[in-house]
Amino acid sequence: MLSFFGKYWGRLLVVLAIGVGVVVWHLFPSVGYGIVVWGERANAGMYQTTVQVDGSTIAYLEGGTGEPLLLLHGFAANKDNWTRVAEFLTPQYRVIAPDLPGFGDSELPEGGDYSIGIQARRMLAFADAVGLTEFHLGGSSMGGNVAGVLAASSPDRVRSLWLLAPLGVAGAERSEIEQVLDAGGDNPLLIEREAQFGDMLGLVFEERPWIPTPIRRYLARQAAARYHHYHWIHDQIRDRGPRGSQAATPLQPYVGDLDIPALIVWGARDRVLDASGAEILAAAMPDARVEIMEGVGHLPMLEQPQLTAEGYLQFRADLIPVQPPVPP
Repeated sequence: MLSFFGKYWGRLLVVLAIGVGVVVWHLFPSVGYGIVVWGERANAGMYQTTVQVDGSTIAYLEGGTGEPLLLLHGFAANKDNWTRVAEFLTPQYRVIAPDLPGFGDSELPEGGDYSIGIQARRMLAFADAVGLTEFHLGGSSMGGNVAGVLAASSPDRVRSLWLLAPLGVAGAERSEIEQVLDAGGDNPLLIEREAQFGDMLGLVFEERPWIPTPIRRYLARQAAARYHHYHWIHDQIRDRGPRGSQAATPLQPYVGDLDIPALIVWGARDRVLDASGAEILAAAMPDARVEIMEGVGHLPMLEQPQLTAEGYLQFRADLIPVQPPVPP
């Protein structure tokens, strides 16, 4: 028997390690999820840290070198919404992606003020805390609304805007989710029961990502645990009235006179905010271009990270003025 173990101890250790991994994967999904998240961050060259802003802790990811690019996530999301696209951005830029207060690993006191204007002021204070005097700015969905208001408040500091399906475009066609809200239904992005998580993914993505069952259950439990908190925030960023549910902070009044180059990106299959908002918003801005991504849902940077990054890199390259040749 001893000779058997002596001969095959290496293989036995591998089998044992696999067995332990399977048990951990199923019984402790938070550990498995943490490993997956760590791997994606490492692949993108991003690391997590924290900073104190007005007495509150804000967690954020940072990586890369070059001009700073501040990225703001959407409602009920977190900083890791940007990790996959950051893989293609960190070779050229210093990418910074915070958890907005009330989300992710940042402080989220119950009953706080999470309205768009307040969040914009917090993100400007965050920029000060991490040493950003001038920076490029991007935002997805709710984060795009925050980004637009922030840029309008400090146009001398924001060098360009990258808006991915931003909340707040007045006059756009009603999306599938907005029609539900108009009819008095509950927002399907708010997960009260774990069983609703799969339906939510189907609304957000055109091609739903594969998520292992233990991790999917873990994420569903996390979302359901914050249901009342997210409901509180949702009521602050949207108003219900005679015309149905509307963004509490329309974007056009803020960005209409904003002389900052902007790239507006929208998935053609967005069920959360209709893609008709792209051209409407671009028409209201002095210097904006539109990119509609066919076959993509509400989160292009997660569903098609490389294509999304390529569009942004081209946008940034076009901002660099061509230098005339030096005469001999």
